[in-house]
Amino acid sequence: MLKAYWRDFVKFIPLLVGLTSRDFKLKYRRSFLGILWSMLNPLLIMLVLTSVFAIILRQQPIGMPFAVYYITGATLFNFFNEASSSSMSSIIGNAPLIKKVYIPKYIFVLEKCSFSFINMLFSLIAMMGVILFYVITGEVKLHLTVFLIFIPIIFIFVFSVGVGLILSALSVFFRDITHIWGVLITLWMYFTPLIYSIDLLRDHGLEWVVKLNPLFYFVDDFRNLMICGIFPSMDHFLISFCICSATLLLGMLIFRIFQDRFILHI
Repeated sequence: MLKAYWRDFVKFIPLLVGLTSRDFKLKYRRSFLGILWSMLNPLLIMLVLTSVFAIILRQQPIGMPFAVYYITGATLFNFFNEASSSSMSSIIGNAPLIKKVYIPKYIFVLEKCSFSFINMLFSLIAMMGVILFYVITGEVKLHLTVFLIFIPIIFIFVFSVGVGLILSALSVFFRDITHIWGVLITLWMYFTPLIYSIDLLRDHGLEWVVKLNPLFYFVDDFRNLMICGIFPSMDHFLISFCICSATLLLGMLIFRIFQDRFILHI
């Protein structure tokens, strides 16, 4: 199965690039701010949440300013949110093309995740701007581990592709899943330590609840590498690797089982 996926992937790389370029042009066409909005959006949300949680509620995560704590976690979570949500409509949205010519259907899911990844790169620029501001003020220090942030980024990308494959296959047969996922992803956001520190839950013996969340490991490792100068423990690394690998394999299996029936429902 893996060899077949790989052969199709190599053959259709130009199509993948073309579809990603198409989505990129469509998103920013006739937009005054254009690409700049991909950097401004996370910054504006960060400012709102910082004013609420760090100033009004006086919640300050240990070891770093709230703005840094939030934007480092939200950058990864927003990527997962966009990639998984857009993947759901990837098959249905490309139905006319699927009906005319043979194209490996998973290419459309991978294209949505790739497009979301490009958007995340712009968000990373905004994130670095915030971090550098606090580096200048002396509240944050950068470490050499910052060059290893690609590790959790790769993990969450693979995880997002796996989830996207599952959601795209299910949404062909159950269209209501798009509405259900909107609720679930909101719940998942609060289940992920983006605006609160896991230390708050540890004091109440609820740390284990958050550790059931796969995104916790990606976000926590990303923060540790980016800000704290801490390399992920071997346990964290293995858990992250197993989660993203198992999710990808499960997504590929489910997608392969149902893909031949897509044409009857799109």
